[in-house]
Amino acid sequence: TPNNENWTYDLGAGGWGNNELQTYTNTSSNVKVEDGLLKIIAKANGSGYTSSRLKSQGLFQFTYGRVDVRAKLPASAGTWPAIWMLGANFTSVGWPRCGEIDIMEQKGWDKNNVLGTFHWQDSASDSYAGYGLEIEANTSTSEFHLYTLEWTRDVIYVLYDNEPYVTFANNSSLPFNADFCLILNIAMGGSLGGEIDPAFTQDTMEIDYVRVYQ
Repeated sequence: TPNNENWTYDLGAGGWGNNELQTYTNTSSNVKVEDGLLKIIAKANGSGYTSSRLKSQGLFQFTYGRVDVRAKLPASAGTWPAIWMLGANFTSVGWPRCGEIDIMEQKGWDKNNVLGTFHWQDSASDSYAGYGLEIEANTSTSEFHLYTLEWTRDVIYVLYDNEPYVTFANNSSLPFNADFCLILNIAMGGSLGGEIDPAFTQDTMEIDYVRVYQ
């Protein structure tokens, strides 16, 4: 299993999948290190689904820098893989006031593109705000690719294989100037997962490495 000094399990937020049908676990059937790769495995489990959600909350939190994650994504319809970050003050201020940065998400019905997205609470209107874009990634489920965040106090970039495709202007009114933690997970179904293939048995997101530079 992953090193518990660096990663723990479950968060109670995000990965808005079939929450009534999906359970996140830390069992070896759902998360393991094998052949030098971290494997997060979503599985059909009777009438529902299990997978794992790994987080660095309380163990490794940081402000600004570069994050590189080299990963291969699950191919099955209905899987919603995500490499993302949540404000470390989530438990005290809630979402979206804590801020969320999605370095990579992929829709369950579109395995040829990936998305980079920002979520926050707009201070002027005191309402939810979000901004994101997508890029073609037609070998994301068959080959490893690099998913990157470059984060400064002035601008934040989301990159795919070192190509920037989302540019976000940061400023002091936004929550993206404080500590965030990292999260890796597969959700099943839900708003970005969509309809799950009735024949689904299991699928995997493979992580070669997670690196943070500051």
